[in-house]
Amino acid sequence: EDTSATNFLIRDEIMQKIVSKDKEPITPFIDQVKNIYKKFETSSVLVMGGSGDYFEVADTVILMDSYLPHLVTDKAKEIIKNRKDLREIESYEDFRDITERIPLPSSIDPFRGRKKNVKTRGLNNIIFGTQNIDLSSIEQIVDSSQVNSIADIILCALQKTYIDGKNTLTTILDMVFEDIDKYGLDIISEFRDQHPGSYALPRKFEVAAAVNRLRSLKVLQVHL
Repeated sequence: EDTSATNFLIRDEIMQKIVSKDKEPITPFIDQVKNIYKKFETSSVLVMGGSGDYFEVADTVILMDSYLPHLVTDKAKEIIKNRKDLREIESYEDFRDITERIPLPSSIDPFRGRKKNVKTRGLNNIIFGTQNIDLSSIEQIVDSSQVNSIADIILCALQKTYIDGKNTLTTILDMVFEDIDKYGLDIISEFRDQHPGSYALPRKFEVAAAVNRLRSLKVLQVHL
């Protein structure tokens, strides 16, 4: 909740009465979260402290009290059941197919002039060529060694021509992580077997998030 836009998460019943659906282009997540599970079998875990509207669509509600979890699903459902003024569901449509993106290699340039320039700065920044990739909003990154890996995974994907203007970002990450599974994490290093490289394995999601934050990035969109 703290790191998401409010109008992405929810439009409550009062706002719905003031601003009609035809005046608001964003369908809030609360009206699609069930569809995402039905279509893609993808569960959602939300940490909420300010809005109880999600109790209506939640399958499980867990209350954290002094660091201890308590199952309060029945209580939450009873509260919602007795609520008089419920918001209207804004979408009954199935969640759309996911649009895949093909990164263009010319837009991911590790060089500054003639010199390769790929550096990391703590948890929050990767210098990639002339661009700064801001990672400060990717909360799942917890160690600078993960940032080192993310920078070199992107560079490795370029050097192995996995980023070739034909492969989708999903395919590219699958290929790199398959190499890592086979040969170890240091396969991404230009200096393999020479020094440890201070690596920690990130998830594919954090690497994708970093690529998406590269301001020079250009992509082709494809519907699979």
